[in-house]
Amino acid sequence: MPPPDIPPDSVRLPPAGPPDPEFDWMLAPLLQALGVHAEQEPLRSAVAESQQRFLEMAGRTDLTAHTRAKQESRRDAQDRIRIAQLQQEFAALDVPLQSLMDRAVQRTQELLNADGMSLELADEQGVLVLAAGSGLLREQVGRRSNMDISLAAKALAQGRVMISDDTLFDDRLDRARARADGVRSMIVAPLRSGEGMVGVLLAAYAAPQAFYDRDIGNLQILGETLGVTIDRHRMHARLREAADKYRALFDLNPQPMFVTELPTLRVLAVNRSAAQMYGYEPQELLGRPMTDLRAPGEMAPRVAMPGDAFANLRLRHRRQDGSEFDVEVSGTTIDFAGRPARLVRSLDVSARLRAEAALARVSRAQRMLSACNESLVRASSEQSLLEELCRITVDIGGYAMAWVGFARDDAERSVEPAAKVGDEGGYIGSFPMSWAADTPAGQGPVGLTIRTGQLIIVPNVEDDPRCTNWAANALAHGYRGLVCLPLRDGERTFGLFYLYSAEVATPSEDEVTLLQALAEDLAFGLVTLRAREQQRLTQEAQHRVQTAMLKVAAAVSASTGTEFFEQLALNMADALGAQASFIATLKPGSMVARTLGAVVHGQVRRNFDAPLEGSRLASLLDRGAYVVTEGVAEAFAPYPLLAAIGGQAYAGHSLFDAGQRVSGLVLVVFSEPLRQQEFLVSTLRIFAVRVAAELDRRKADEHIRHQASLLDKARDAIVVADTGGRVQYWNKSAERLYGWRADEAMGQPVARLLFDDEAMGGHAHDELMASGEWNGEVSRRRKLGQAVQVEARWTLVRDEQGVPRSVLMIDTDITQRKQAEAKIQKLAFYDGLTSLPNRQLLQDRLHKALASCVRHRTGGALLCMDLDNFKTLNDTLGHDKGDMLLQQVAMRLVSCVREVDTVARLGGDEFVIVLEELSAVPQEIAVQARRVGEKILAALAQPYRLEGYEHQSTASIGVASFGAGTESAGELLKQADIAMYQAKAAGKHTLRFFDPGLEAAVTARAALEGDLRQAFVQREFFLQYQPQVDGASRITGVEALVRWRHATRGLVSPAEFIPLAEETGMILLLGHRVLEIACRQLAEWGRQPALAGLTMAVNVSARQFRHNEFVRQVRSVIEQTGADPRRLKLELTESVLVDDMQAIVSKMDALKDMGVRFALDDFGTGYSSLTYLKKLPLDQLKIDQSFVRDVLVDANDSAIARTVIRLAQSLGLNVIAEGVETAAQRDFLASEGCEAFQGYFFSRPLVAEALDRLLREQGVAGP
Repeated sequence: MPPPDIPPDSVRLPPAGPPDPEFDWMLAPLLQALGVHAEQEPLRSAVAESQQRFLEMAGRTDLTAHTRAKQESRRDAQDRIRIAQLQQEFAALDVPLQSLMDRAVQRTQELLNADGMSLELADEQGVLVLAAGSGLLREQVGRRSNMDISLAAKALAQGRVMISDDTLFDDRLDRARARADGVRSMIVAPLRSGEGMVGVLLAAYAAPQAFYDRDIGNLQILGETLGVTIDRHRMHARLREAADKYRALFDLNPQPMFVTELPTLRVLAVNRSAAQMYGYEPQELLGRPMTDLRAPGEMAPRVAMPGDAFANLRLRHRRQDGSEFDVEVSGTTIDFAGRPARLVRSLDVSARLRAEAALARVSRAQRMLSACNESLVRASSEQSLLEELCRITVDIGGYAMAWVGFARDDAERSVEPAAKVGDEGGYIGSFPMSWAADTPAGQGPVGLTIRTGQLIIVPNVEDDPRCTNWAANALAHGYRGLVCLPLRDGERTFGLFYLYSAEVATPSEDEVTLLQALAEDLAFGLVTLRAREQQRLTQEAQHRVQTAMLKVAAAVSASTGTEFFEQLALNMADALGAQASFIATLKPGSMVARTLGAVVHGQVRRNFDAPLEGSRLASLLDRGAYVVTEGVAEAFAPYPLLAAIGGQAYAGHSLFDAGQRVSGLVLVVFSEPLRQQEFLVSTLRIFAVRVAAELDRRKADEHIRHQASLLDKARDAIVVADTGGRVQYWNKSAERLYGWRADEAMGQPVARLLFDDEAMGGHAHDELMASGEWNGEVSRRRKLGQAVQVEARWTLVRDEQGVPRSVLMIDTDITQRKQAEAKIQKLAFYDGLTSLPNRQLLQDRLHKALASCVRHRTGGALLCMDLDNFKTLNDTLGHDKGDMLLQQVAMRLVSCVREVDTVARLGGDEFVIVLEELSAVPQEIAVQARRVGEKILAALAQPYRLEGYEHQSTASIGVASFGAGTESAGELLKQADIAMYQAKAAGKHTLRFFDPGLEAAVTARAALEGDLRQAFVQREFFLQYQPQVDGASRITGVEALVRWRHATRGLVSPAEFIPLAEETGMILLLGHRVLEIACRQLAEWGRQPALAGLTMAVNVSARQFRHNEFVRQVRSVIEQTGADPRRLKLELTESVLVDDMQAIVSKMDALKDMGVRFALDDFGTGYSSLTYLKKLPLDQLKIDQSFVRDVLVDANDSAIARTVIRLAQSLGLNVIAEGVETAAQRDFLASEGCEAFQGYFFSRPLVAEALDRLLREQGVAGP
């Protein structure tokens, strides 16, 4: 430690020696007060050093006088006692630091007989701040020292005592402050703590040289004592603050924590979080072993060794209310109040474990859904699909058992299991299942799911009252929870997917969503598989029906007698896939049916009588068509032949005679249950009509033969003519048939009376004369001109010598038969319900359409359309309403297409539209097809009136285009069908193209059209104006050019949107808006004298000009805007001139009367004719820019430009050239006599503001 700052000649240094024992006596009380934790050795060293310095200073005093020495000795002893007392007083840690410092300066001032005392502490920046003061310095508390001119700062920096005998002459300190404080001399001692300094202790005196050497030593001792004491106080405060913080960190920590005794695990401390988590008050847990918190039966490894630490032990704990939860426990050994303990952290992981379990279940469900979807894609049969999905649900989904069942519409409304996996104990089938609402069996999840179509989850069958009747059985088989998923087709629930779990079923929301997706995918897959199977069966049935119909149509009269009906019965059985078919008539006046044709298993059987009185067949006769699938055995019991077939279903159709009385029946029998009935009734109707027609014909023939002897009463027309063909006899039937009376017909040539062309009967007459007879069908003409079909049988009558004398003609009216045959033909090729072409005729027309594409190099489109949710209508309102809807749909479809197009019905609610003679360009085909498709969608979306019901329906349409390169009709139908299902998948009531490229083009055009329509609403159109100049390049007017700035497309080229506006008719609105804006600008110029002479050229489209209201619209715009019509110039294109010339001239004259002028735009590019130039009241011709562009390099263009200029001059018209881009072009045109120009050479098109600046800069030509 450096010596005090004392002049060397003022003291004498005594020899160094050991410390005085009295200092040990002084040090003892201080050490005792500081306590056992005080660092005794540093304090003892500091005091001893102070003692040495004190002795050194004391020894330097000149003690010549013995008396004085004694007095000083006593004084020193007293000072030592007082210093020791002060040290003991300073050592008390229970006294606040500020109070200690205040007391210290007061006691030190008294000890040193000073006039003032200060204790200054260094702050964080090292600046001394007066912390305590007395005497002269009492009022200076808080004052900061100027460290540059401060003796205290120097003492602090050097760590030694410094003195000033007279502050007035001491440059080391702030003399002004000393003078202000009244201080003339001072002692400054550093407050030392170990090797560091915490501040200074300053003794101030009002007089110079007012202190003694012992005062210096005493102050140094007290400074070092106070330095250690202040440092200890600060350390004690920091420790206390840290302890409070650590206690708060433990108590307020959000993580539950305990401190437990190591051997017993008794709780020594617990924070609030832990107490709240377990539901206790903190004091309730103190002293209890932590093992009390474990759930019953929970075992955990014991961790009791002091050095052991553990982490994340998974345990099951119990709260005070008895609820259990999962925790993770970690522990660390610590020292607690001087004894080993363990800090235990307990974390509630119940939510995390539940989330992990739910995530695992969702992941498992996702894998299950993915596997099921793969199976759906690969599935070829319904049964294999169901079994595979049940297996996946058990193997991958982790369910104990899965089964699929379908709702039946039988009397019990039963549920029939179709597939199951995991039911080794035979649980399914051990009790009845029903979806009836009024039976106990239908009250469980099975019945509720089918009736409501809602997913049902039963977490625990033991707790759910809906499962009371069978819960014990389920638990006995190991099934506790269940999920019941509905299988839906539109609004109808047709089955369910039932999942059992061995544990309580608590699926998360995500897992439920995946399970619902699984059920929806399964239902869709089943519906698709069934639709494919139904389509296959339908196609097979159609093929059989078409084959049979072709046979029937081709062999109308090929067979006679019994053979005819036997062949018809064979064809009927073959067409419908029946095991037996019968054609029978009712005996007159009885209910006994006599078969005309009977076929069983492909073999013709002998005809027989079948009594019908009291039978079920008798009750069905008056119904027309009927299909029976129940009670077949009872109905056939009286008839051995029918009973032997073992029929499961039968269908029939009554026969009606000309008076609409029941005359018989046709019947088919099936030995297998009927799976599809779509063509059954319509096909039976065809056969019934044919049988009835044949029976009527035969009855008519029989009648004719019966009346043959009574010619005049004969039903047939009987005519006798001579060999020259003139009428000799004409019976009443001939009068009725042909309308000619006998007196009118006698003597007239038969050919003139009955044939349109007299030569038509020539070949029949020749054959008659050659062979003696002629039979055939021929078309005759009635008196009033109507055609009549007859079956003619002509016989040449000879005399006794064999010479031909006359011709006997017997004509049978077969018009009705022919109509019936035509009806058969129609039924064979047309749909019976809608009268639209059927599949057979569609195929023929489609083949012809493809051939036409090759011949005529055109294109076409095939639209496959299906009604959305049609089955729901049938199921809810009945098939009769469904038939009515189909008929109305057919009519709407026909109204949406042209006569050249074909609308066909394939069956059910599926229609096909063939659009022919479309463009050969694929993109244009797509546009045309979309237009028709959207028209159809709009038409079909309108409400339908179905006998008191209003029904709303939509459709989905698939489009496939075709052209010369299309391979086959079958492939085309397949493409359209695929596109239709894409439309259904896209949300129904929409249209999809098979070719994505075409669809993109159509969509882009539709989007542009939609944006164009929206542009009118958003006011996105604006005008630019391109100046027109005279020969001196002075601006004479402008041409208004419409522009479209779209929010996302930016500036859209006029070449892109103008043709679209023309095509859609929006050009009318666009043209009107352009005219309105242009006229408003023209009126604005008219109000400015400098611009009033400018003209405004506005383009008018052909469609706009042809509009009936065009003249009125122009007049209205001019009147509303106030524009000068003499400054308005309407530019017409040559396409306007191809219509009625008189009407065009009339409109132009009406506008010319108002002052409007006309220019012919793009002259020479279209319908160029001198005739219309002479007739039209034009003012100007405009040379098209296509000629101006190459006028200097292409001789043809220069010749055309020169000709137009000469032509305009000869007709007295002005001429203007557009598209002028160079001075050379301008000069050439000017040299040829052109006086007006327009183009980029002069100015680009400008918006109104830019044009206004240009006009003001350049000025305009005079009027």
